[in-house]
Amino acid sequence: MFLYNCPLLTLSILTSLTIVLSTIYIAFIVYSFVIKKWALFIVTTTITTLLVFLVQVFAVTIHANDIPFVNFFKQLHISIYIVLISLSLIGVIAIIIYLQFYNKKHITSNSIIQAFNTSKDGFLYFEEDGSCLLINKKMEEIASSITKTYILNGYDFLKLIKDKIITLDNGSVYKFIDKVIKVSRKPYFFRKAELSNVYELIALDVTELVEQNRQLELDNKKLKQLNNELIQYNKKMLEVICHREILETKQNIHNEMNELVLQSAYLLDKDDQKEKAKILSKWENNAYLLSKEGKQQNGEEYIQDLLLLADTIGIKIVCDDYSQIFNSGDIDSLFIHASKESLTNIAKHTKAKRLIIEIEKNNGKTIMRFINENNENTEAIKMGGGLTNLCKHVEQLNGKMLIENKESFILTIEVPDAV
Repeated sequence: MFLYNCPLLTLSILTSLTIVLSTIYIAFIVYSFVIKKWALFIVTTTITTLLVFLVQVFAVTIHANDIPFVNFFKQLHISIYIVLISLSLIGVIAIIIYLQFYNKKHITSNSIIQAFNTSKDGFLYFEEDGSCLLINKKMEEIASSITKTYILNGYDFLKLIKDKIITLDNGSVYKFIDKVIKVSRKPYFFRKAELSNVYELIALDVTELVEQNRQLELDNKKLKQLNNELIQYNKKMLEVICHREILETKQNIHNEMNELVLQSAYLLDKDDQKEKAKILSKWENNAYLLSKEGKQQNGEEYIQDLLLLADTIGIKIVCDDYSQIFNSGDIDSLFIHASKESLTNIAKHTKAKRLIIEIEKNNGKTIMRFINENNENTEAIKMGGGLTNLCKHVEQLNGKMLIENKESFILTIEVPDAV
């Protein structure tokens, strides 16, 4: 079937379809020119020209006009025109698919506008007189929530929220940052190129950061409370250890007193004044220690008791200055504990008769050294029950303990003043 033999309805449908396709291709011509895809521009221009020509052929055929140039195309089979229109329709689909992939993989003006308007942060650009140049949807929402109206003057809005963190009604929190941008104005007509100031205002969404800071503050409070409870627990543990040591000491004193009773009864009928003086001295020491149980002692009394204990076991304590110690109850207790443990080690493991104590303050820390004088028969002192308990005591006060066991036994304790 040739074109001039086609029914008018078929020709009308083909003409309408060709006009629609021509309109679509004209839109493609404009878009390809905007995105500067010249190959697409040439293809769409060529196809559009062909379609416009087909419209003219169909119009001439419908109205039975006799145009020599068009008459040749009237003699062609109708299937040729259907194939051309079908290929044009397939081309439309192909170009649409191509543009979809192109827009996803390339930055275009449309993608920039879309990203600008879908950003979770607000952007506003305005001139020195306050007239707005560019604003995205998020900034419009923020301004509407703050001022209950749209932004009419950018400079007035900047003065309202400058360097502030504002919480909106919906709970979102925004921090506003502004800066001045130097923009080169392009010349037009009789106006020369010039530099002008454009103000940029950014509203940063800091809702998540504020929530994290709030949660961090709550966690810090809980941690501080837990730390205080732990400190109280450590102090109670020290008191329990101290009470246990006192109980053990009292038991030892009571056992010794039983022995003294037997020895005293035995010496009543004897005339050995030397032994009687020893027994009497032991009675006095035990009575003195028992009398201290219920008394609240100060620093000087602690020192006196320590010196008396050392004198009782025949050891002399050498220390230049005790005053640096007795300013904190925790450090006082640690000093007495370490001094007694050092005296015990001297009595058990060495034949030395002097304990040298050095005390110094340095960078907010108290440093105590307990030195056993060198002795040829000095035995190696190992970490046992007493030194292990002392080490735990030091660790509870966030301190460090060091033992040197070479020529002399040196016990060094370093503990912060603010315990």
